[in-house]
Amino acid sequence: MRTRTKFCALVAILAIAAPIAVSQAPTTPAPAATSNGRLLPTTAAAYADYQGKVTAVMSNKFGSAKELDNALDTFGAPNIDQLSSSWVSYSGILAAQNPEFVKEVRNIDQYYGRERLMLGLQRDLGYAKTLKGGADAMQTVLAANSRDAARVSSAGAFVREQSYTLQKVTWGKEDMRKKKDGVVSTLRSSSKNTRTVDDAVQKLFAGPDLNAMLASFAASPTGSETLWDKVQVFTASAPGKAFSSVAPVTVAQNQLTVVPEFQGTVNRMVTLAALHAIDADQSSADQVKATMADPTTTQCLEAAQMEMFGCLSAVASRSDQAFCLARYGLRVSGEKQRSIAGCVTEIAN
Repeated sequence: MRTRTKFCALVAILAIAAPIAVSQAPTTPAPAATSNGRLLPTTAAAYADYQGKVTAVMSNKFGSAKELDNALDTFGAPNIDQLSSSWVSYSGILAAQNPEFVKEVRNIDQYYGRERLMLGLQRDLGYAKTLKGGADAMQTVLAANSRDAARVSSAGAFVREQSYTLQKVTWGKEDMRKKKDGVVSTLRSSSKNTRTVDDAVQKLFAGPDLNAMLASFAASPTGSETLWDKVQVFTASAPGKAFSSVAPVTVAQNQLTVVPEFQGTVNRMVTLAALHAIDADQSSADQVKATMADPTTTQCLEAAQMEMFGCLSAVASRSDQAFCLARYGLRVSGEKQRSIAGCVTEIAN
């Protein structure tokens, strides 16, 4: 009752300040990439694809300059808007696996009506987090991202170690002083392109097993493994096998806190979870798209990418490029500046 009273007061204020009904806003159809017509899974698939490439770079040493170039393109020049929105969307879907939170959102939707709920979620991005189950949903997101941060740190450490060994390899010693400007120019151009998501990943995120996989993972906030460690192989032909190793472990005891600058980002994630719970990513694509567009993450990625390009502009060899990749593209523990991968993982203390 307290939640409903608070919601009613919020809607009353909003109705006076902005009496335009949400249902009057134009909507656009969800992208056709997903068979179930839901915008969040379609968008989130790009983040899953990105994490699949993290798995590859942390598991295999560079065997050639071409392999290093591919890693620089993936982790040094991602499309910022795509990476940001896919990460926020994935986190929103993960938060939506909390049964208590979903039940509360649906109760409010039924009691007050869709129009009022949508208006409340639009005008106050922090509202969803205050609902019953909202704090636990947030903790799931924070725990998952903390593990992802540790994971990209492992990848960064692995690549940094290679930067030292490449100093003794013929192709790693290649003189890049006359080529570095061309490398940076190529990466700048590449960063403006929307990245293609592996078809197998798209099918998994559009399939019926997605919620079962994420619900199981959401129940294991203290495990040391990330979702991407547990789901080792993305396969279109046998998604059940890809999900079979996902199993809940111990429930979290310690509460994580949000890094202050990312409070708004986490609010967006939990709001997206509420929208996902009532299938608004099918019916109200415009509002969902606006919610997933997070300026804090975008600004973080833009700054980190500038650092990445600046580092590459000063390299003398291929081994130096690998060091830039580890430090600014992935993540190195103990570094104060944000890396590209850090911008989409480091949100919890």
